[in-house]
Amino acid sequence: MLIIVDDEAFLKLVQMVAGKEGARAVDILLKKPNLSDEELAQQMEMDVKELRRILHKLNEQGIVSFDIHRDKETGHRIFRWRVQKEQMIGFAKTQMRKLYERLQGRLEYEQSHQMYWCGTPGCRKYTFEEAVDIFFKCRTCRKPLSLHDNTPLINALKNKIAQLEKNLQ
Repeated sequence: MLIIVDDEAFLKLVQMVAGKEGARAVDILLKKPNLSDEELAQQMEMDVKELRRILHKLNEQGIVSFDIHRDKETGHRIFRWRVQKEQMIGFAKTQMRKLYERLQGRLEYEQSHQMYWCGTPGCRKYTFEEAVDIFFKCRTCRKPLSLHDNTPLINALKNKIAQLEKNLQ
């Protein structure tokens, strides 16, 4: 299956990695490539040191890259940043693989444990071993715990995993 990553989807992925400010920086760089970190910080009304930290995190992920130039008058190095658009598909696949692995782990956990719950929204579910330790009483609301059917969650996890498998092939 062909994976198409538009700018909006790409920015959502970037936000997962580098937060809102990272996504905002990438959005600006998509529209105006080759800005210096000072120019970008000024546009974002952000501290340049904080922005550099974000840009280097994005660079480690292969999302942005930079060229170094020298200011002819001062001799200072100027970093000019741009988005690695050709890396968008690889980045998206990497994030999908990570999600796939987390969901696989969660599915294995749900399938291998009996879960107990008091039925109160907001209260957590307990494994059998945890429920025994607390005498089948919820730690939060003190109601008795009963066996919880996690089949709907297991089915949802299987569906999402199947979708990701299709996209990753």
